[in-house]
Amino acid sequence: MFVQIKRIVVTEGNSDKVVERFGAKPDGPSLLEQQPGYIDKQVLVKKVRRGDEEVLIMVRWESEEAWKNWEKSPEHIAGHKANAGKPKPEYVIESGQEVYYVKG
Repeated sequence: MFVQIKRIVVTEGNSDKVVERFGAKPDGPSLLEQQPGYIDKQVLVKKVRRGDEEVLIMVRWESEEAWKNWEKSPEHIAGHKANAGKPKPEYVIESGQEVYYVKG
């Protein structure tokens, strides 16, 4: 199994905007969720009393190959091209991505 984790840090009170973008959609599965090798997705919000908020989007794949196929798919690329040149939302402080192999 292969796991992709996106980490997004936002200003206080804005984690719901990230959850809305990456969480479950009421109108059915997203393009991501329909990809071969996709297992599931979890959206986690770090518990904080106040201050910056952190959201993790954890996507599990059957294999690294399945993840790579999604990353280079026309649908995924088109989604990124649609946002090319647009500034990130003002509430996003930082974001990044890591990938992991599940070994146990």
